[in-house]
Amino acid sequence: METIATIIIEKLVFPNEEKPALKNINFEIKRGDFIVITGGVASGKSILLHSITGAIPHYHNAELTGKITILGQDIKDVHLNHMSDYVGYMMQEPHNQIISLDVYEDVAFGLGNLGIPCEQTEQIVNNTLKFVGLDGYENRQTASLSGGQAQRVVLAGVLALNAPILILDQPTAELDPQGRLEIYKRLSQLNKHQNLTIVLVMDRIEEVLSYANRVFYLKDGEIIKEYLPEDYYNDQVLLQKRRLKYAADAAIANSSPKESIAKIINVSYRYRNNLIGCEDIHLEVYKGDFISIIGLNGSGKSTLAKLLIGLLKPCKGEIKLFGKLLNRENLTKIRTQIGFLFQNPDHQIFASTLEEEVGFSLKLRGEREAVIDQKIDECLEFVGLLDYKKMHPQRLSRGQRQLLALASILAGDPEFIIADEPTSGLDENQGFMIMNKLFDLSQKGKTILCITHDLTLAKAYSNRLVALNNHRLQFDISIKDLPEYNEALKEIGLNFQDIALFRGGWDGSF
Repeated sequence: METIATIIIEKLVFPNEEKPALKNINFEIKRGDFIVITGGVASGKSILLHSITGAIPHYHNAELTGKITILGQDIKDVHLNHMSDYVGYMMQEPHNQIISLDVYEDVAFGLGNLGIPCEQTEQIVNNTLKFVGLDGYENRQTASLSGGQAQRVVLAGVLALNAPILILDQPTAELDPQGRLEIYKRLSQLNKHQNLTIVLVMDRIEEVLSYANRVFYLKDGEIIKEYLPEDYYNDQVLLQKRRLKYAADAAIANSSPKESIAKIINVSYRYRNNLIGCEDIHLEVYKGDFISIIGLNGSGKSTLAKLLIGLLKPCKGEIKLFGKLLNRENLTKIRTQIGFLFQNPDHQIFASTLEEEVGFSLKLRGEREAVIDQKIDECLEFVGLLDYKKMHPQRLSRGQRQLLALASILAGDPEFIIADEPTSGLDENQGFMIMNKLFDLSQKGKTILCITHDLTLAKAYSNRLVALNNHRLQFDISIKDLPEYNEALKEIGLNFQDIALFRGGWDGSF
């Protein structure tokens, strides 16, 4: 195959840093490649993509020793605003890449900059939105999109530019399982039928392996191994089975608690544009529960979580927390008993250092300095970030910022923890670590409500599964009864059956 890019990075060092963020990187990208890059938190995956796209050094200041060429051009000689001629780049955070108020204008933005005629632009926008599964969303306000829908909009905008190389950073991290498989299948179609070259970063890659032809594993800024997809799968599936043994035993051991913590009674919510958030929800949460809220993107999961902590007010129905009706008068007091982990950690991180972030709520409560210092260290050690306590949070990776947000929540010792996609942006090791810790907390009497698209983790750790479909509560299932509901869940896009990626031998397809 024709070589269309050469990446040689002897080392890449950021200002005031001694340790290279990347080192000893040397590989070629062939036309028609479908490369998947994976690795642990802060292993350098996103930085490598920044380097390939020219964001480093043209935007992010760093000293790069080496040479990166794309289609014969040294990217140092290509202005950043011309890189779209070479690569289409989808960043890790979809809301950082959305710049318009409605979906149509956002997808059309790049085409307008290229001077594409309006009639042609309309056709391209409609086609790309249909391709990513958002047909009919042209007039939808971008602020009302779920995380998964926002990812699809950004992908549509990137695809519309028709660059020869597609660079994607965690493109399905916020999608439900059905959505992830749809996007991977459609990207594979572009790869196979249009010879589009794809370089994709994902923390958890089992679902995309069937479409890839190369897998790179990064550790400490270095590609330590290149796998064939089937070899990576064979290595990782055995490791995953060992990890899940503890989780499965833990879920079975979880008792059925009966003390009511939260009660949602006939609750409905509509957004200002009259879009339904959730409708006629009845749900009771008991002390010590580990409940996983599951459902496709846009089914109402995050809306339900925001209603529970008073960020949204029901249009109909009522919510009781700790036996008290949630209202304006007692909202502040009730919130001291609840920890909420947002889907995007940057929505709740604001301090200048990790220790300031974790200690903020403790200082508000008037805790003694010695108690604050001890609690900060305990919480940061709990999530594996103690060595970074003096660092600015924005220097952390997305996954590390997720861990920081969790540490700041735990500092307040909440009785009820609501976690919206707590493993988003984490590698498998970190994901299992977080879920193990949350489960340990539930065993100590804490109550966990976890919104997740990871059905494997939901099945392994929960004592109850609550499935939303079309904004309504469809099923409330005890984990021991899950086999009876497998077919019914599959009908609403939630398939708990194991996906045999390589059944029948490796043929590169399902």
